[in-house]
Parts: sequence; structure tokens; C-alpha cells
Amino acid sequence: MKQILLFSVGLIPLLFFSQNNKQILNPPVTFETLAGNKGIASQMTINKGFQDIKGLGFLSVANISSKWNEDRSNDAMIQANITFEVFKNIHVLGGMHYTPNTGLRPTAGLLYSLSTPDFLLIINPRFIGFSEKSIAEGMMLLEYKPPINDNWKGYSRIQALYSETINDGLHARSYLMLRLGVSYKLLTFGLGANWDQYGPCKESKQNFGVFAAIRLFH
Repeated sequence: MKQILLFSVGLIPLLFFSQNNKQILNPPVTFETLAGNKGIASQMTINKGFQDIKGLGFLSVANISSKWNEDRSNDAMIQANITFEVFKNIHVLGGMHYTPNTGLRPTAGLLYSLSTPDFLLIINPRFIGFSEKSIAEGMMLLEYKPPINDNWKGYSRIQALYSETINDGLHARSYLMLRLGVSYKLLTFGLGANWDQYGPCKESKQNFGVFAAIRLFH
């Protein structure tokens, strides 16, 4: 639990810095694929507000990866949540969380979300499951997209997750994703790296390669 708290508190200076930027109220859906030396990984991120209900929204992050020699992937993590804004950019959320190993479980937590033309920040501490096997988890996504000209932007992203079982504080799942590239209008591409760890023994998997992403449904 201590790692998750430090993980979130360390981002507080970014929150104050980002408040001065013009915000995007309804960010686009983003779909990304990384083709690397070990396999392929994809991610879809949805963070949208309901059109006619102020403060109510939907957050989903779906990750699926597979090695090149696998016919069927067992590495997937999907969450889908309803969110409600209680203070500016701060939401409570509740929904579901799925992995092939744990199945479908309820989840609840908090969400800080801020999107500007040059900057995206998502911080999501949450609890997964409400039983003896409950997990505390923290996820952070930070993008920086400085403009180059009217059509091109630079692109960088850090995305990290850490989770542990509440009863004994053992490591459950963690990852670090890094991206560096450029964006042309709605398309982003460049170099990417994924580091993943699983279970209390922190079994690890790495994947390095190239990625491409597209922004949909503004």
C-alpha cells in the first residue's frame, strides 16, 4: 500500500501545474498497438463524458498482449467504470475489472483526469474485489504532446501501474510503458517499451519495438 500512496502523492506538483492549461472536456478514444521483439500489445483508452448528464462519465482501459508464438493470449486486463465528478477534475468511480486469472470483479476508487491539447494526465487509485483476495491498485498515465507545426506534434508517454493484495501486501501486478514519437493529425507513431511483472515472485516480461496509435470519436 505504501508504494501506491507514494506513487499518487508524487504527482501532486503536476496537478497544480496543469490547472493553468485550456482543458479538453471530452477527450477522444485512443487505440494503440505495439509490435515488439517478444510479441504484440494493444491498448484502448476511453475517458468520455455523457452528453446530457453533467458530471457523469465512462472510463475504460483495456490491455491485451500476446507473444508471437502464442495461438491464444492469456494476458489481458480490462476495466470499465462509471465516473462522477465531485470536484473539478476529480471523480469517484465504480465498475468492473477483468483478467483471465481473476475473472470479473467489482472495483471502486477515485479518478483525477485532465486533458489539454498538449497534455493528458490520468491518476486512478482503486480497490478491486471486496473479499479476502482484494487488491489495492494505482494507475497513472501522463502524455506530453508539444506542437511542432500546424499538423505535427512531438509525443511522449509514461504509463505505470502497481497493485498488491491488501491482506498481506504482496505484489500482484505492475507495469511500466514508455512511448516516444511524433503525431501527424490523428495518427501517432514511434518507439515503445513495455516492462511487466506478475505475482508475488515478480515474474517479468519485456517487449521493445514500434507503436502506432489513432485517436477516434472526438
